[in-house]
Amino acid sequence: MPQVTALLLTLAVEVPLYVAALVSLRLAPLWRAVALALVVNLLTHPVLWSALGERPPVLRVAAAEIVVWLVEAAILWLAVRRRPTLIALVAAGANAGSILAGALIAGFA
Repeated sequence: MPQVTALLLTLAVEVPLYVAALVSLRLAPLWRAVALALVVNLLTHPVLWSALGERPPVLRVAAAEIVVWLVEAAILWLAVRRRPTLIALVAAGANAGSILAGALIAGFA
């Protein structure tokens, strides 16, 4: 899958999940939730993509996704400064959603 396609898929999956969670949990107003969802993905996705390369082994993908999850959670926490465990769960859920979507499209699931 080309990088642009992967980024668009990630945004299509993660932005609504982040926004729904951040707004419904009252961690951020709508405009800020949208901005945060875009920022965390636009910062982490290009780094993840370049770190993985073409056809990476599953363990490298898993390790990279864990790092992305932690970085995204940290960025969100720095912006919100409340409920770090809940923010970590929100980041884990959003990232799990995009990993699953990518795996389904790529035929791995």
